[in-house]
Amino acid sequence: MNNLSIIIITGLSGAGKSHAAKVFEDLGYYTIDNVPLPILEKVVELFYSLDNGITKVAFVIDSRAKDINLVYQFIKMLKDKYNATSIFMDASSETLIKRYKETRRKHPLGSDVSESIKKEITLMGNVKDISDIVLNTDNKSIHDLTKEIISIFAIHANDFIVTLQSFGFKNGVPTDADMMFDVRFMRNPHFDDGLRTMTGLNEEVQEYVKADESYHKFMEKLTDMVNMLIPLYVIEGKKYFNISIGCTGGKHRSVTVVENLAAALSNNSCNIRIKHRDIDK
Repeated sequence: MNNLSIIIITGLSGAGKSHAAKVFEDLGYYTIDNVPLPILEKVVELFYSLDNGITKVAFVIDSRAKDINLVYQFIKMLKDKYNATSIFMDASSETLIKRYKETRRKHPLGSDVSESIKKEITLMGNVKDISDIVLNTDNKSIHDLTKEIISIFAIHANDFIVTLQSFGFKNGVPTDADMMFDVRFMRNPHFDDGLRTMTGLNEEVQEYVKADESYHKFMEKLTDMVNMLIPLYVIEGKKYFNISIGCTGGKHRSVTVVENLAAALSNNSCNIRIKHRDIDK
């Protein structure tokens, strides 16, 4: 049986369940909204039995199922039997009424929004009591809610991808860089006849670049800054961080810096990808 991480997104209508589902989808979860309860456990077992690479699933289960007792029973079953984590999206009556007035949507429990909200709060009380996490979304923007969910589930930082790209300025600057650094201040191996045909992947070139008096101080400050930024970007909900390092031709200094920066970041929980754009030009 494959390992499967299961998240249950439940709570009050209008409290932010749909947005929470989108956040979990961005975190790599296969998200299923409003699955019929009678087939829910069969769906879970199917995920366990299939070797399809899916290891994280999020189910949205709420009052649209009509029978709140069944909602409670199935959520409790998923928690007890499959070690699922349930997150309850909550908000005050005043907030929910305001949101329904703005969207003019019909409440799943009836046409009278105010009465339906009161009814749902009462009916979902037991579900709220057994939930692992209760998120109150009063006075929270979508941006705030995203940050809070990601900060709670920060274990998913390993889904964050840092791309380190070397390039040569003479071939044009990358258009996809979030951050760009110019290392042309370091001495250039191109002017050494024995190193010219080599690249920053060769030890001789790396030693030549590292011998520059500014190299180690620059690398220390660059590594510290990137290590500081990665967790901040993860909490912010960012999935990718593209850093480009440029020298004149993109073969020696920039390649050396990218290779050594990747090694310095290897203890980080994110995925490091290396790209040498102009190394063969």
